[in-house]
Amino acid sequence: MIVVGGGLCGLMAAVVLQRQGLGVTVLDKGKGIGGRLASRRLRHGDILGCCDFGAQYFKAQHPLFLAWVEDWLKTGVVKVWAEGMGTETGAIRSEGVKLYRGEPSNRSLAQYLAQDLKVINQERVNSFHWQDGIWQVRCDSGQFYVGDRLIVTAPLPQTLELLTTSNINLPADIQQTLTGVVYDPCFSLSLLLEQPSLVPDPGGLWLSGEPLAWIACSTKKGISPQGYGVTVQAGPEFSRHHLKTDAEQVIQLMTEAAHPWLGSKVLNSHLHLWRYSHPQNSLDQPFLFGDFPGPVYFGGDAFCGGKVEGAALSGLAIAEHLLG
Repeated sequence: MIVVGGGLCGLMAAVVLQRQGLGVTVLDKGKGIGGRLASRRLRHGDILGCCDFGAQYFKAQHPLFLAWVEDWLKTGVVKVWAEGMGTETGAIRSEGVKLYRGEPSNRSLAQYLAQDLKVINQERVNSFHWQDGIWQVRCDSGQFYVGDRLIVTAPLPQTLELLTTSNINLPADIQQTLTGVVYDPCFSLSLLLEQPSLVPDPGGLWLSGEPLAWIACSTKKGISPQGYGVTVQAGPEFSRHHLKTDAEQVIQLMTEAAHPWLGSKVLNSHLHLWRYSHPQNSLDQPFLFGDFPGPVYFGGDAFCGGKVEGAALSGLAIAEHLLG
């Protein structure tokens, strides 16, 4: 069985399937596993900081996902960051709701899930073909992998591009459903500061939305004890407007906009573009399945209402359907 995409959806599906004795291979184009459960280190001399530069936290409101999160809490791979998060207007978002993070960082949760899986990183899939009752998945590296089932968890525009290069035509209603999901882009800027930031406790702050939507202090969050890391995320309109802008200019614009909450010299920085950061109109169903022309599942954070929890529930639902 082949899983395309090593984000939370693909990992959850793979873990459940492997526990039931099925052979699973996870192919991911990134250097590190986890998709938007993404963390990076920034260094300046002997100073080392850490930033979560993808998803900032997640909720667990569905009983099925909550059971997994409670198990992760016992294992120590997840912590409660806060119960609600402030905004620059003084209001509280998700007041009284537990907001979780990975321990020691969000990517650590993905690494924990992947530890016993066959995961191949930096393997970009370029096409897949159904031949003689088996899926043949081909990659840019020249490698190809085979499986009797295919689970594709990439953002839907990338999934549709794969289908096109694979010469696979979906039924009109399925094609319309997938193409109808629109994503917002997001620039995520990781900063290493000389001194502590001015971001208030508990270390995260929702901003006006444009040009910046979010800022987080990694030290107050508890993921960067050795250096003062900060994550700054831009709003969708700013990100869309600057898709072709030089990276150094985007860094300058975002750093200037974040200045009131920095209060310190920037020692190092790194900019990442999440081209498909958040679906504007996520699908309510957990996945799509059909013989196109062989058995294939489409899942990910465009399903189950989106966000981290939606991606997890999508992966769990795929595994349940496949095993059932």
